[in-house]
Amino acid sequence: MSSLLLELEQQACELPLEQQQLLISFLQDHHNSESSLNILTNNFIAKPQCPHCKANHIKRHGKPNGRQRYRCKKCSKTFMCTINTPFFRLRKVEEWLPYFKCMLDSLTIRKSARRCNMSIKTAFKWRHCFLTLPNQEKAERLSGIVEIDETLFRYSEKGSRALNRKAHKRGGDKAGKGRAKGDWVPVLVALDRERHVFDECLEKADTDTLLGLLKERITKDSVVCSDCFLAYIKMTKSMNIEHKTLNFSKKERVKEGVFHIQNVNAYHSRLHQWMVIFHGVATKYLANYLGWFRFFENHDNPNENSMLAMQTQLR
Repeated sequence: MSSLLLELEQQACELPLEQQQLLISFLQDHHNSESSLNILTNNFIAKPQCPHCKANHIKRHGKPNGRQRYRCKKCSKTFMCTINTPFFRLRKVEEWLPYFKCMLDSLTIRKSARRCNMSIKTAFKWRHCFLTLPNQEKAERLSGIVEIDETLFRYSEKGSRALNRKAHKRGGDKAGKGRAKGDWVPVLVALDRERHVFDECLEKADTDTLLGLLKERITKDSVVCSDCFLAYIKMTKSMNIEHKTLNFSKKERVKEGVFHIQNVNAYHSRLHQWMVIFHGVATKYLANYLGWFRFFENHDNPNENSMLAMQTQLR
Protein backbone atom coordinates (compact mmCIF):
# COMPACT_ATOMS: atom_id res chain seq x y z
CA MET A 1 0.00 0.00 0.00
CA SER A 2 1.45 3.40 -1.01
CA SER A 3 2.27 6.10 1.57
CA LEU A 4 -0.34 8.40 0.01
CA LEU A 5 -3.04 5.76 0.45
CA LEU A 6 -1.98 5.13 4.06
CA GLU A 7 -2.14 8.85 4.80
CA LEU A 8 -5.58 9.05 3.19
CA GLU A 9 -6.76 6.08 5.30
CA GLN A 10 -5.58 7.75 8.51
CA GLN A 11 -7.29 11.02 7.60
CA ALA A 12 -10.52 9.21 6.72
CA CYS A 13 -10.52 7.45 10.12
CA GLU A 14 -10.28 10.81 11.88
CA LEU A 15 -13.38 12.16 10.12
CA PRO A 16 -16.73 12.23 11.96
CA LEU A 17 -19.17 9.45 11.05
CA GLU A 18 -21.37 11.76 8.92
CA GLN A 19 -18.39 12.95 6.86
CA GLN A 20 -17.19 9.35 6.40
CA GLN A 21 -20.60 8.46 4.96
CA LEU A 22 -20.40 11.45 2.62
CA LEU A 23 -16.95 10.32 1.47
CA ILE A 24 -18.23 6.79 0.80
CA SER A 25 -21.17 8.20 -1.18
CA PHE A 26 -18.81 10.39 -3.24
CA LEU A 27 -16.52 7.46 -4.09
CA GLN A 28 -19.47 5.29 -5.09
CA ASP A 29 -20.85 8.00 -7.39
CA HIS A 30 -17.40 8.46 -8.92
CA HIS A 31 -17.18 4.74 -9.62
CA ASN A 32 -20.62 4.78 -11.21
CA SER A 33 -19.62 7.57 -13.57
CA GLU A 34 -16.41 5.81 -14.64
CA SER A 35 -16.45 4.38 -18.14
CA SER A 36 -17.21 0.66 -18.34
CA LEU A 37 -14.48 0.31 -20.94
CA ASN A 38 -11.94 1.85 -18.54
CA ILE A 39 -12.90 -0.68 -15.87
CA LEU A 40 -12.33 -3.54 -18.31
CA THR A 41 -9.02 -2.02 -19.44
CA ASN A 42 -7.77 -1.55 -15.86
CA ASN A 43 -8.77 -5.10 -14.98
CA PHE A 44 -6.83 -6.45 -17.97
CA ILE A 45 -3.75 -4.34 -17.18
CA ALA A 46 -3.75 -5.69 -13.62
CA LYS A 47 -3.80 -9.29 -14.90
CA PRO A 48 -2.61 -9.35 -18.54
CA GLN A 49 -3.17 -12.70 -20.22
CA CYS A 50 -3.68 -13.80 -23.81
CA PRO A 51 -7.19 -15.27 -24.18
CA HIS A 52 -5.91 -17.66 -26.87
CA CYS A 53 -2.71 -19.23 -25.45
CA LYS A 54 -2.88 -17.90 -21.83
CA ALA A 55 0.62 -16.34 -22.12
CA ASN A 56 1.47 -13.21 -20.12
CA HIS A 57 3.73 -11.55 -22.70
CA ILE A 58 1.39 -8.87 -24.06
CA LYS A 59 2.12 -5.62 -25.84
CA ARG A 60 0.00 -2.78 -27.16
CA HIS A 61 -0.88 -3.01 -30.84
CA GLY A 62 -2.66 0.13 -32.04
CA LYS A 63 -5.82 1.91 -31.00
CA PRO A 64 -8.54 1.52 -33.65
CA ASN A 65 -11.71 3.56 -33.00
CA GLY A 66 -10.21 4.79 -29.72
CA ARG A 67 -10.05 1.32 -28.16
CA GLN A 68 -6.70 -0.17 -27.14
CA ARG A 69 -5.76 -3.34 -29.01
CA TYR A 70 -3.20 -5.86 -27.73
CA ARG A 71 -0.94 -8.44 -29.34
CA CYS A 72 0.44 -11.62 -27.81
CA LYS A 73 4.20 -12.04 -28.31
CA LYS A 74 3.89 -15.83 -28.13
CA CYS A 75 1.03 -16.66 -30.53
CA SER A 76 0.98 -13.29 -32.38
CA LYS A 77 -2.80 -13.04 -32.14
CA THR A 78 -4.45 -9.68 -31.50
CA PHE A 79 -7.39 -8.96 -29.22
CA MET A 80 -9.06 -6.30 -27.08
CA CYS A 81 -9.89 -6.25 -23.38
CA THR A 82 -13.57 -6.92 -24.12
CA ILE A 83 -12.90 -10.37 -25.56
CA ASN A 84 -14.72 -13.22 -23.78
CA THR A 85 -17.15 -10.74 -22.22
CA PRO A 86 -20.66 -9.74 -23.36
CA PHE A 87 -19.19 -6.36 -24.40
CA PHE A 88 -17.22 -7.93 -27.26
CA ARG A 89 -17.93 -6.03 -30.50
CA LEU A 90 -20.59 -3.88 -28.85
CA ARG A 91 -20.56 -0.20 -29.79
CA LYS A 92 -22.00 2.85 -27.99
CA VAL A 93 -19.74 2.46 -24.96
CA GLU A 94 -21.37 5.45 -23.28
CA GLU A 95 -24.71 3.60 -23.22
CA TRP A 96 -23.55 0.44 -21.44
CA LEU A 97 -24.20 1.64 -17.89
CA PRO A 98 -27.47 3.44 -18.85
CA TYR A 99 -28.64 0.19 -20.42
CA PHE A 100 -27.85 -1.64 -17.18
CA LYS A 101 -30.12 0.88 -15.47
CA CYS A 102 -32.89 -0.07 -17.91
CA MET A 103 -32.43 -3.73 -16.96
CA LEU A 104 -32.44 -2.88 -13.27
CA ASP A 105 -35.73 -1.05 -13.86
CA SER A 106 -37.09 -4.13 -15.72
CA LEU A 107 -37.99 -2.07 -18.78
CA THR A 108 -39.34 -3.65 -21.94
CA ILE A 109 -37.30 -3.70 -25.15
CA ARG A 110 -39.13 -0.70 -26.64
CA LYS A 111 -38.82 1.43 -23.51
CA SER A 112 -35.11 0.55 -23.20
CA ALA A 113 -34.55 1.51 -26.83
CA ARG A 114 -36.23 4.90 -26.33
CA ARG A 115 -34.33 5.67 -23.11
CA CYS A 116 -30.91 4.78 -24.62
CA ASN A 117 -31.67 6.24 -28.06
CA MET A 118 -31.06 3.03 -29.99
CA SER A 119 -33.00 0.77 -32.33
CA ILE A 120 -35.29 -1.98 -31.03
CA LYS A 121 -33.06 -4.55 -32.74
CA THR A 122 -29.98 -3.27 -30.87
CA ALA A 123 -31.84 -3.15 -27.54
CA PHE A 124 -32.96 -6.75 -28.07
CA LYS A 125 -29.42 -7.89 -28.94
CA TRP A 126 -27.91 -6.14 -25.92
CA ARG A 127 -30.50 -7.60 -23.55
CA HIS A 128 -29.69 -11.18 -24.42
CA CYS A 129 -25.94 -10.50 -24.53
CA PHE A 130 -26.12 -9.19 -20.98
CA LEU A 131 -28.38 -12.06 -19.83
CA THR A 132 -25.97 -14.80 -20.90
CA LEU A 133 -23.93 -14.73 -17.67
CA PRO A 134 -26.87 -14.29 -15.24
CA ASN A 135 -28.43 -17.34 -16.87
CA GLN A 136 -25.34 -19.38 -15.92
CA GLU A 137 -25.21 -18.13 -12.32
CA LYS A 138 -27.12 -21.03 -10.75
CA ALA A 139 -26.53 -22.64 -7.38
CA GLU A 140 -23.99 -25.45 -7.61
CA ARG A 141 -24.83 -26.78 -4.14
CA LEU A 142 -28.11 -26.98 -2.24
CA SER A 143 -28.02 -28.08 1.38
CA GLY A 144 -30.10 -28.17 4.54
CA ILE A 145 -33.82 -28.04 3.87
CA VAL A 146 -34.27 -27.98 0.08
CA GLU A 147 -37.68 -27.05 -1.32
CA ILE A 148 -38.57 -28.27 -4.82
CA ASP A 149 -41.56 -27.50 -6.98
CA GLU A 150 -42.32 -26.69 -10.60
CA THR A 151 -44.36 -23.93 -12.13
CA LEU A 152 -45.82 -23.58 -15.62
CA PHE A 153 -45.39 -20.94 -18.33
CA ARG A 154 -47.26 -20.81 -21.60
CA TYR A 155 -45.38 -22.12 -24.60
CA SER A 156 -44.74 -19.07 -26.78
CA GLU A 157 -43.21 -18.37 -30.18
CA LYS A 158 -43.39 -14.62 -29.68
CA GLY A 159 -41.45 -12.76 -32.37
CA SER A 160 -41.14 -15.75 -34.72
CA ARG A 161 -41.89 -15.15 -38.39
CA ALA A 162 -43.02 -18.73 -38.92
CA LEU A 163 -45.00 -20.61 -36.27
CA ASN A 164 -44.68 -24.33 -35.58
CA ARG A 165 -48.36 -24.47 -34.64
CA LYS A 166 -51.64 -23.08 -35.82
CA ALA A 167 -51.99 -19.40 -34.95
CA HIS A 168 -54.23 -18.54 -32.00
CA LYS A 169 -57.03 -16.09 -32.75
CA ARG A 170 -57.54 -13.12 -30.46
CA GLY A 171 -59.87 -13.62 -27.52
CA GLY A 172 -60.31 -16.63 -25.30
CA ASP A 173 -57.76 -18.88 -23.64
CA LYS A 174 -56.35 -21.25 -26.22
CA ALA A 175 -53.79 -22.94 -23.97
CA GLY A 176 -54.62 -26.41 -22.74
CA LYS A 177 -55.47 -27.24 -19.16
CA GLY A 178 -53.14 -28.89 -16.69
CA ARG A 179 -49.91 -30.26 -18.22
CA ALA A 180 -51.09 -30.60 -21.83
CA LYS A 181 -47.97 -31.25 -23.89
CA GLY A 182 -47.03 -28.36 -26.15
CA ASP A 183 -49.20 -25.78 -24.38
CA TRP A 184 -47.18 -25.28 -21.20
CA VAL A 185 -43.48 -25.28 -20.32
CA PRO A 186 -42.61 -26.63 -16.84
CA VAL A 187 -39.93 -24.72 -14.93
CA LEU A 188 -38.25 -26.49 -12.02
CA VAL A 189 -37.18 -24.35 -9.05
CA ALA A 190 -35.13 -25.76 -6.17
CA LEU A 191 -33.94 -23.57 -3.31
CA ASP A 192 -32.63 -23.96 0.20
CA ARG A 193 -33.07 -21.78 3.29
CA GLU A 194 -29.77 -19.97 2.52
CA ARG A 195 -31.35 -18.40 -0.61
CA HIS A 196 -29.37 -20.58 -3.04
CA VAL A 197 -31.57 -21.03 -6.12
CA PHE A 198 -31.43 -23.46 -9.02
CA ASP A 199 -33.96 -23.32 -11.85
CA GLU A 200 -34.29 -25.01 -15.22
CA CYS A 201 -36.77 -25.17 -18.10
CA LEU A 202 -37.84 -28.78 -18.55
CA GLU A 203 -38.87 -30.62 -21.67
CA LYS A 204 -40.49 -33.21 -19.43
CA ALA A 205 -40.62 -33.52 -15.65
CA ASP A 206 -39.70 -37.19 -15.21
CA THR A 207 -37.40 -38.95 -12.76
CA ASP A 208 -34.41 -39.25 -15.11
CA THR A 209 -34.50 -35.56 -15.95
CA LEU A 210 -34.69 -34.54 -12.29
CA LEU A 211 -31.85 -36.88 -11.34
CA GLY A 212 -29.65 -35.46 -14.10
CA LEU A 213 -30.23 -31.92 -12.83
CA LEU A 214 -30.20 -32.35 -9.04
CA LYS A 215 -28.21 -35.50 -8.19
CA GLU A 216 -24.87 -33.64 -7.98
CA ARG A 217 -26.33 -30.45 -6.51
CA ILE A 218 -28.20 -31.62 -3.43
CA THR A 219 -25.88 -32.70 -0.61
CA LYS A 220 -26.39 -36.10 1.00
CA ASP A 221 -27.32 -34.74 4.44
CA SER A 222 -30.12 -32.55 3.05
CA VAL A 223 -33.87 -32.91 3.53
CA VAL A 224 -35.99 -32.45 0.41
CA CYS A 225 -39.48 -30.97 0.74
CA SER A 226 -41.98 -31.27 -2.11
CA ASP A 227 -45.52 -32.17 -2.98
CA CYS A 228 -46.56 -35.75 -3.73
CA PHE A 229 -45.43 -35.69 -7.36
CA LEU A 230 -44.23 -39.24 -8.08
CA ALA A 231 -41.06 -38.14 -9.90
CA TYR A 232 -39.81 -36.37 -6.75
CA ILE A 233 -40.44 -39.47 -4.64
CA LYS A 234 -38.52 -41.70 -7.06
CA MET A 235 -35.70 -39.16 -7.38
CA THR A 236 -35.06 -38.85 -3.63
CA LYS A 237 -35.31 -42.63 -3.20
CA SER A 238 -32.68 -43.11 -5.90
CA MET A 239 -30.45 -40.46 -4.28
CA ASN A 240 -31.00 -41.97 -0.80
CA ILE A 241 -31.99 -38.57 0.64
CA GLU A 242 -34.59 -37.90 3.31
CA HIS A 243 -37.82 -36.66 1.73
CA LYS A 244 -40.78 -34.88 3.30
CA THR A 245 -43.90 -34.91 1.13
CA LEU A 246 -46.86 -32.59 1.61
CA ASN A 247 -50.34 -33.77 0.62
CA PHE A 248 -52.20 -30.62 -0.37
CA SER A 249 -55.42 -32.54 -1.09
CA LYS A 250 -55.55 -33.18 2.66
CA LYS A 251 -54.66 -29.54 3.41
CA GLU A 252 -51.23 -30.53 4.64
CA ARG A 253 -49.09 -27.38 4.46
CA VAL A 254 -46.36 -27.88 7.09
CA LYS A 255 -44.72 -30.94 8.65
CA GLU A 256 -43.08 -30.89 12.07
CA GLY A 257 -43.23 -27.10 12.10
CA VAL A 258 -40.32 -26.54 9.65
CA PHE A 259 -40.83 -28.68 6.55
CA HIS A 260 -42.85 -26.89 3.87
CA ILE A 261 -42.55 -25.50 0.34
CA GLN A 262 -43.90 -22.03 1.05
CA ASN A 263 -40.60 -20.36 0.13
CA VAL A 264 -40.44 -21.91 -3.33
CA ASN A 265 -44.14 -21.16 -3.92
CA ALA A 266 -43.55 -17.54 -2.91
CA TYR A 267 -40.61 -17.48 -5.37
CA HIS A 268 -42.96 -18.72 -8.11
CA SER A 269 -45.46 -16.00 -7.23
CA ARG A 270 -42.84 -13.21 -7.40
CA LEU A 271 -41.48 -14.63 -10.67
CA HIS A 272 -44.90 -14.70 -12.38
CA GLN A 273 -45.76 -11.23 -11.09
CA TRP A 274 -42.47 -9.87 -12.48
CA MET A 275 -42.92 -11.59 -15.86
CA VAL A 276 -46.25 -9.81 -16.37
CA ILE A 277 -44.23 -6.66 -17.20
CA PHE A 278 -43.07 -8.18 -20.51
CA HIS A 279 -46.51 -9.30 -21.75
CA GLY A 280 -45.30 -12.79 -22.56
CA VAL A 281 -41.81 -14.16 -23.22
CA ALA A 282 -40.75 -16.42 -26.08
CA THR A 283 -40.03 -19.91 -24.75
CA LYS A 284 -36.58 -20.02 -26.38
CA TYR A 285 -35.56 -16.98 -24.27
CA LEU A 286 -37.33 -18.03 -21.06
CA ALA A 287 -34.11 -19.31 -19.43
CA ASN A 288 -32.50 -15.87 -19.84
CA TYR A 289 -35.41 -14.21 -18.03
CA LEU A 290 -35.14 -16.78 -15.23
CA GLY A 291 -31.50 -15.77 -14.81
CA TRP A 292 -32.45 -12.09 -14.85
CA PHE A 293 -34.97 -12.58 -12.05
CA ARG A 294 -32.50 -14.75 -10.12
CA PHE A 295 -30.02 -11.85 -10.25
CA PHE A 296 -32.57 -9.64 -8.48
CA GLU A 297 -33.23 -12.34 -5.87
CA ASN A 298 -29.52 -12.88 -5.15
CA HIS A 299 -28.72 -9.18 -4.61
CA ASP A 300 -30.26 -7.18 -1.78
CA ASN A 301 -29.41 -3.88 -3.45
CA PRO A 302 -28.74 -4.51 -7.16
CA ASN A 303 -27.14 -1.59 -9.01
CA GLU A 304 -25.10 -0.80 -12.11
CA ASN A 305 -21.88 -1.83 -10.34
CA SER A 306 -23.15 -5.28 -9.36
CA MET A 307 -24.46 -5.79 -12.90
CA LEU A 308 -21.13 -4.68 -14.37
CA ALA A 309 -19.22 -6.95 -11.98
CA MET A 310 -21.24 -9.94 -13.17
CA GLN A 311 -20.73 -9.10 -16.86
CA THR A 312 -16.95 -8.72 -16.42
CA GLN A 313 -16.83 -11.67 -13.97
CA LEU A 314 -15.28 -9.41 -11.31
CA ARG A 315 -16.03 -10.46 -7.75
